[in-house]
Amino acid sequence: MCASSDSIREIMLAAYELGMAQSGEYVFFSIELFTSKSESRRPWFREDDDEERNLRAKKAYEALLTVTARVPDTPEYSKFARAVKEIAKEKFGFDFQQEDVNTFVTAFHEAVIIYATALNEALNEGYSVTNGTVITQKMWNRTFEGITGNVSIDQNGDRKVDYSLLDMDPISGNFEVVSNYYGVSKEIVDVKDKRIYWAGNRETPPPDTPVCGFDGSKCLEEGKEERENHYKLEVELASMSWKIRYEDILSTDKRQAQGKRLGSLVSLNRYSVTSSISAETMAATDLNKQVFVKTGYYKGTVVAIKTINKSRVEVNRSLMLEMKKVKDLQHDHIVRFIGACIDPPSMCLVTEYCPKGSLQDILENEEIKLDWMFRYSLMHDIVKGMSYLHSSDIKSHGNLKSSNCVVDSRFVLKITDFGLHSLRGSDENDNEDSYVHWKPPEILRHHNPPVEGTQKGDVYSFALIMHEIVYRQGPFYLGQHTNLSPK
Repeated sequence: MCASSDSIREIMLAAYELGMAQSGEYVFFSIELFTSKSESRRPWFREDDDEERNLRAKKAYEALLTVTARVPDTPEYSKFARAVKEIAKEKFGFDFQQEDVNTFVTAFHEAVIIYATALNEALNEGYSVTNGTVITQKMWNRTFEGITGNVSIDQNGDRKVDYSLLDMDPISGNFEVVSNYYGVSKEIVDVKDKRIYWAGNRETPPPDTPVCGFDGSKCLEEGKEERENHYKLEVELASMSWKIRYEDILSTDKRQAQGKRLGSLVSLNRYSVTSSISAETMAATDLNKQVFVKTGYYKGTVVAIKTINKSRVEVNRSLMLEMKKVKDLQHDHIVRFIGACIDPPSMCLVTEYCPKGSLQDILENEEIKLDWMFRYSLMHDIVKGMSYLHSSDIKSHGNLKSSNCVVDSRFVLKITDFGLHSLRGSDENDNEDSYVHWKPPEILRHHNPPVEGTQKGDVYSFALIMHEIVYRQGPFYLGQHTNLSPK
């Protein structure tokens, strides 16, 4: 690779995300032409980047070797470099400070010397100063002593250049010269007490050809099961088994016309929201604390319907993978995801219907008496559901609150509204601050919080739900005589 230090860093970070930098199977080479001393020693570090990203970059750079022009160690070069710095500062007001003089500067100087030598020889032999052919031929295939040592030009006019190979010390994070290539003698000389630290904790460089070949053809039998699993995954993604036609969902309005009244409660402890859908729940007495979730019939089963508040949904591989992950979840304390309608204008998510309403409905309904055994049971159900969710491909909930804990007809609590954050957006029944009470402080302080939340954040939200279950007075009730006014 030959690019700017910023571009190389982005490439290495991308390689790290793909698992290429840390596997030990790949070695990356960067050709450095113009760089500063600070950039060449710690090219992975950026002061304006966060610590986590810098650490990932450092880990990625373990797989990078840098090739650059060798810095001469002759006394003549040191004297020349000091003279260049003094002239630059006195005549041009440029201060090198701690930076080294680029080796290309010495190359320009030696190019002028060899040109002057060839020109004098041509003039002494009677050729004109404009005879570029003769002058050029006299510059080729010759060697002379320059300020960097022996300067050798081959028969094609190419200079035999010395190069240095730099590798990063994984402890200090500094790139150091580990080997030098000398163009005149065509030999590589390792630097004493220095070695290459190969990525992936390898002691030797990776083979030129992977064990299974670049296309995996050398390990056909070993990779047969993996290829079959990959094929099955692609077939499942292409089938889009989660996709539902909106016409296949029978509206409860039609059922109501037949005398059947169905609905689901989700309490927000806010003002009432009018709805044309009635409720068949155990707590339908206090309508000032209830709103209704739309329900319908799909394949003869009552389902919950949640509108997707978007004008259109772009179906890409990422969305299909997430749909599959959510649909594959099967647990007694997780609301089952049935599918989604993604054809405008009727776009919605379809899930299992829990007729007893949400945990918040139950806790806020004073007519429902909860003994401690039942409260412990509710807490235990949440623990089991969240434990399963955290161990699944979904990893975290990100919007856990008492209204997202629903109770089915057997009084089993289930977790809902997880995953598919790009489709869920904001709940049409929620106020903007509906989740703020359950949101952990580190997420509230974050300027761009992850939509999927974190597992630690879920634990914080669960603690507040436990508080609600114990006191039945909302997530931050501290007692009637507690004074939290500013002092």
